[in-house]
Amino acid sequence: MLRTASSSRTSSVQWLIESRPPSLTWARPSRQQSNQPPLDLIDHEFDHADDTAANHRGVRVSTVKARWAARPRPGLPDAQEWSTTLALAVIQALVGQRPVSQLNRWMVEEVLAAINICQRRSLSLRGRTAIPTALRSVHVQHPDPDVAEVSAHVVMGRRSAAMAFRLEALGDRWLCTALELGSAPSRLLVGSGLGHDRRLD
Repeated sequence: MLRTASSSRTSSVQWLIESRPPSLTWARPSRQQSNQPPLDLIDHEFDHADDTAANHRGVRVSTVKARWAARPRPGLPDAQEWSTTLALAVIQALVGQRPVSQLNRWMVEEVLAAINICQRRSLSLRGRTAIPTALRSVHVQHPDPDVAEVSAHVVMGRRSAAMAFRLEALGDRWLCTALELGSAPSRLLVGSGLGHDRRLD
């Protein structure tokens, strides 16, 4: 006869050891103080253009007068008069009224070549037809003593267009290093100052 010994088992509850990490509070780092001064929008000097009366050619010429504008280096020709002469010469060359060779000393080879191509294309389409040209206004600013940035309003026949070019000092004279005429998609855009893209449509 088999005897089964029954052993008494007691149930007990044991607490687990706390294993959670301690709680942490994350805070956003404080913003570092910028070295850049705040933008002054109060009592500042407004940029303005020193407008002059129309010159003997009937062209209104102005130059930006602002704190950031530089004064042209002494010894350079007057940028207003020089820009007026150059803008008129460029539009006359584009329509074939002036030989491109007359602009040789006034601009870099890249700009000169683009004007030459544009003139040949214009002559092949229209021939040597007399096209009235005019210059309405010229606006000059000097970001650097040796640089003049010019915008002009020109008229070629029935077309009115905007022209922009950059002048850089070469010794005691100005040299056109970039030229943009008209607006996309039909425009002339050449030179180092405004990019190397070239469109002659």
